[in-house]
Amino acid sequence: MQTVLELRAHADQKLFSGEHLHALHAYALLVQLQPNDLEARLRVGDTLLAMGEVQGAAFVYTTLARHAANAGHPLVALIALKILEALEPELGKLLASFAKLYGKDSEKLGRAARLSLADASYSLPPDLRLDTPPPPEQLLPAAAKIAVSLERIAAYPDKLSPIPLFSELPVEAFARVLSALKLVRTRPGDTVLAQGAEGTSFFVLARGTVRVVRTDEKGTPHELAKLHDGAIFGEMALVSAQPRTASVIAQSDCDLFEFDREALAAASSEVATIAVALDKFTRERLIQNVLATSPFFRPLERAQRVDLLRRFKAVDVAPGTTIIREGEPGRGLYLLLSGEADVWKKDGDQKVLLATLKPGDIFGEISLLNDEPTTATVSAGTASTVLFLEGEVFRKLVGAIDAIREYVESLGDERLLDQRLSLESADVDELDEDDLVMI
Repeated sequence: MQTVLELRAHADQKLFSGEHLHALHAYALLVQLQPNDLEARLRVGDTLLAMGEVQGAAFVYTTLARHAANAGHPLVALIALKILEALEPELGKLLASFAKLYGKDSEKLGRAARLSLADASYSLPPDLRLDTPPPPEQLLPAAAKIAVSLERIAAYPDKLSPIPLFSELPVEAFARVLSALKLVRTRPGDTVLAQGAEGTSFFVLARGTVRVVRTDEKGTPHELAKLHDGAIFGEMALVSAQPRTASVIAQSDCDLFEFDREALAAASSEVATIAVALDKFTRERLIQNVLATSPFFRPLERAQRVDLLRRFKAVDVAPGTTIIREGEPGRGLYLLLSGEADVWKKDGDQKVLLATLKPGDIFGEISLLNDEPTTATVSAGTASTVLFLEGEVFRKLVGAIDAIREYVESLGDERLLDQRLSLESADVDELDEDDLVMI
């Protein structure tokens, strides 16, 4: 092996195959080579714990928690704190100090650079020997001493970056929420969330990499994304009652924090605070996704996208709420941020379902372009969030930017064709082109 990455893989293999002395030796060498290697320090604690050296492991975890928190790596600190809490519930009191450091209104929070972590490509010394670790009576105390040494650590940053979502909570609420969080440790290939399952919790990925995979109707899996340290996922489970839309599978060894409904009940006095913070976080992420993926915003520069988005008004609507009513003047442009919306067309006394809109879809644009009443009804199929842009702002936008006007016009043509096909497949009488829905 030639690099730190290869040495880490060797150490992990030894740890999970039960060769603890070899693993401990390798992890201690990693810390010696790169003192900022927080994962190696964590693994020294894990290996000592696996060997029954609880006191030594607790010493390592305690030092790591304090060091990682002050170095600007709070999720690693929290892994160590949750392990300590499991070892000895009294040590859960340490979570209060962590909450004070990273909770809302902490004087330490701000815009800051974190203490750099280890370099995985770092070349190993050519004379490094791993085949014969020292005897246990020497290695165990030596490895623990190496893992708690901070002599070669650079100065800590003056300010610490907040933890997304959680640093929105006041200190006391944050401390209770931390106590309710569950640490989940996975191996490669483990399923964290299963597509179609009931959504009962969300996760924070503290360490490792996971794959987001969606299986289509034919049973073919499609990888949608890879998530890394700091990612939050599954949060829609606490703001909607929808089943999981994709599976999340561990690609590497991962440490995750799970916040489930049981934990929410345990922190019942903080429900309102958590709900506000979670709603803010979820909405901001949905908006960022729409900005990044919607063709409507694509012709704009980033600054223009953000400026335009500020002109939209967010409205939460309950299932069954009518958003656009057929025959009324078009009031503005709508963008579905979350949920689903159904497009209906009257046919005598019957209603024909023509389409179901998904997050990121826009509607209401055709009546504005043609200055005519809407010819269909759009209603919320599920609890949804809709962004609304005044008609006058929309008209100025399409008048100024040809690419946006071309997009909405081509969208109208595509919808006209789709709706004709939908009406034909629904076995209704053929309608004139003027009767087709053009929202």
